[in-house]
Amino acid sequence: MSSAMNSRKLRNRCRTLVDALDLPVPFDAGELCRRVGAARGRQIHLRPLAMPAGGPCGMWVSADAGDFIFYERHTSGLHQEHIVVHELGHLLSDHASTAAAPELARLLMPSLDPNLVRRVLGRTHYTDVEEQEAELIASLILQRANRHHRAPADATDLDGRLRGSFEPRT
Repeated sequence: MSSAMNSRKLRNRCRTLVDALDLPVPFDAGELCRRVGAARGRQIHLRPLAMPAGGPCGMWVSADAGDFIFYERHTSGLHQEHIVVHELGHLLSDHASTAAAPELARLLMPSLDPNLVRRVLGRTHYTDVEEQEAELIASLILQRANRHHRAPADATDLDGRLRGSFEPRT
């Protein structure tokens, strides 16, 4: 099968997944995760984390207690949003990965029994096609969300909106 055919199939699959989502207006990645979690019957927990240099910016962890999306704490709000929807793309695509090492599970979620962690999905575990799929899903979600974007009440001027997009969230 040709590369163009595979690429078309991938785009169609991603569009189908995104078309099925109930995107909040105005867009909020946390609210989208709440909606996806409710539809799946598994809560999605968002956790900011100072990620190690040179490592992934985000990670999806599936555990008995629900799904956890970890994202870089020390980056802009815009980047955090992209990381969250990228990891959500992996979750929506049901990408599989190897089981979490107990040490990693303890580091990320010290209150959870490492044996209850089903899988940890970090960027370095994915195939190129899985990364493309998650990135395309994130791009489609954010592209559609941008069509309905409304500036927050406290950022009605261009300067305020830009500052809010690039300042790290704490």
